[in-house]
Amino acid sequence: MERQYSVFKENLNFWNGNYFLNETQLNEFYTALSDSVAALKMETATKAGKIGNLQNQLVSASEQLENTKAELAASIKNQHSIEVFGVNIRKGVYTLLMSAIILGLFVFTSIVYHLYKRSSNITARAKHDYEELKAEFESHKKYALDRYTKLNAELHHTRMELKRK
Repeated sequence: MERQYSVFKENLNFWNGNYFLNETQLNEFYTALSDSVAALKMETATKAGKIGNLQNQLVSASEQLENTKAELAASIKNQHSIEVFGVNIRKGVYTLLMSAIILGLFVFTSIVYHLYKRSSNITARAKHDYEELKAEFESHKKYALDRYTKLNAELHHTRMELKRK
């Protein structure tokens, strides 16, 4: 820029035989121009720094947004699932599974109850049959004992009659 100024100073200072600007005015103009350029460079550097800071903030906000999205997805997944024995299961599947288990237990309990009732009826019938059989056996035993006693008595009488004759 210094070189451009010196060429400008030589070419511009003389115009149609008259001096357009004197040297001090031209130097003041150059100083003002240099100051303006320096201020613009400084402002440009400041703006570039602000742009860099804003880009860093944008990158940071983007990373934070991605983290928040990941946390949201995990939160939604956790909200719609339940952990059972260390395994995440969706709540709908868990409800269906528990309903199936409860229904299975109900069916199993019903089957066991019906088996118990049948066994209880069979046992009651067997006890009743046993009591009837026992009563029949006792009556048969009593009848057989009476018959045996009568036969023995008759045999004894018959022997006694045979001995007397």
